[in-house]
Amino acid sequence: MSLRIQRFDEHLKMPWKNGLGITREVISRPASDGFGGFDWRISLATVGASGPFSVFAGIDRTIAVLHGDGMQLTIDGRREVPLVVGSSPFAFSGDAEVQADCLGGETLDLNMMSRRGRFVHRMTKIVVSDAQTLSVTADTVAVVFRDEAVVAIDSLRSDVGLGDVLVGLDGPLQLSVEPRSSRCMLYIIEVTAVSAETLDAEQVA
Repeated sequence: MSLRIQRFDEHLKMPWKNGLGITREVISRPASDGFGGFDWRISLATVGASGPFSVFAGIDRTIAVLHGDGMQLTIDGRREVPLVVGSSPFAFSGDAEVQADCLGGETLDLNMMSRRGRFVHRMTKIVVSDAQTLSVTADTVAVVFRDEAVVAIDSLRSDVGLGDVLVGLDGPLQLSVEPRSSRCMLYIIEVTAVSAETLDAEQVA
């Protein structure tokens, strides 16, 4: 995949695994069918009503709110801190029973999933208030934007906005971000393969 900006309306729309909503798949490896046949996946989902999340056995998940009123998650019966725009990314197990209660109207959230034992992922929120250059590591697979900005990386320069995603990264690289207004919130997503040595050590422990 070549370096490019994948626009919000270009993401592949597909039904939730439980059939109760629609998600926009940004990228998955290998290409998924929407029912869990992937090693890792990045997606955006619009939550318009309270209800359960799909169960993804053997998957680690991280979620962040990009737009809207936010939601309150209850995970395996435990009520968690409300998630709103600006909240830190929240990690949980895909094996868990999760109930999402809307705090108002629709919410657009960012989801990262990786298959436990094969890959680990990290989602990092960054707020840029002035023109800034960020380091993109070799493990970075995507940069997801919440706010409008002008970005430049390698030979690419482009305007970005809500739900646009920089994909096709082959780091390490330097990413320049210039907010169009007072700030630009973005999320850097890294994925690392789990080595055989790591698996052996975990099994011994």
